[in-house]
Amino acid sequence: MLFVPGDKLDWMLKAPKYGADALMFDLEDAVEVTQKPAAREAVATAIKQLRTGSFGRFVRVNGWRTGHVLDDLNSIAIEGLDGVALAKVEDPEDIAALDRVLGELERSRGLPVGGIEICGAGAETAVAMYRLYDICMASERIKRAGAACGPTPGGDAALSLGLNDATEEGIYFGAHLVLQARAAGIVHIEGSMTGQLDNLDLVRRLAERSKRMGATWAMAIHPTHIPIINEVFSPSQAEVNQAREIISVFAEAVARGQGAIRYKSKLLDYANVRAAMNVLKTARVAGMDIGVVPVIEIPAY
Repeated sequence: MLFVPGDKLDWMLKAPKYGADALMFDLEDAVEVTQKPAAREAVATAIKQLRTGSFGRFVRVNGWRTGHVLDDLNSIAIEGLDGVALAKVEDPEDIAALDRVLGELERSRGLPVGGIEICGAGAETAVAMYRLYDICMASERIKRAGAACGPTPGGDAALSLGLNDATEEGIYFGAHLVLQARAAGIVHIEGSMTGQLDNLDLVRRLAERSKRMGATWAMAIHPTHIPIINEVFSPSQAEVNQAREIISVFAEAVARGQGAIRYKSKLLDYANVRAAMNVLKTARVAGMDIGVVPVIEIPAY
């Protein structure tokens, strides 16, 4: 998901060419206060012109108590908008209020009710990180959340925790965020991002660590970060081949009436098959050829 300043219409219109799965037009920190009215118009124009693209269109709106959020929503809740991220969320009531307003806008404008997602990614304060589970549970519109390796150094969340420019220490807070998001049923876990534009090695390290921490995607603040993030979070061909082999071997075992078998010196059971299926699902979404895969009926948890 690529961040794009909401006051740069030309940047927003050319952003799809960089290969991100989704765009996040920012009306909050990236826009100076006096420029917010013009930025709202620019974002609405971008949504209209890009509404047929095969990528997500999201907008980060200003937080409650700024005096801007209702104007933001009134301008950008139009056909083509896929979701909004609410800045500086502090408690579940913030999300519940946003859900109610979005529902009213959807009804009044003939949009599918519930169709606009609330992107719960990136808790920006210590309070929000402490309450992330309840925040995620506050609306069925929330589909993604996290920050697997912790807050971005120098960002609002890091400053709220007193981490300043710390990097390694943030992983402890990231693990707590992943736990809360997963407990709330969120499966699209955000990885951590960096505000360093030219440090591509750091982009890769954060993406790889975030993936090991359970993340499935990440934000990008610059177009050069996108190919790295896409590479890290897409399965490799070796991972696809192994997942397909696991499912094939297990399908043969099930046909023999077995539910657990030895596979390359490891125990293979339904949990491993679920994981393999997730790999193939991700690969298919990424446009990879996963080949012929046997159908296995997986018991419910």
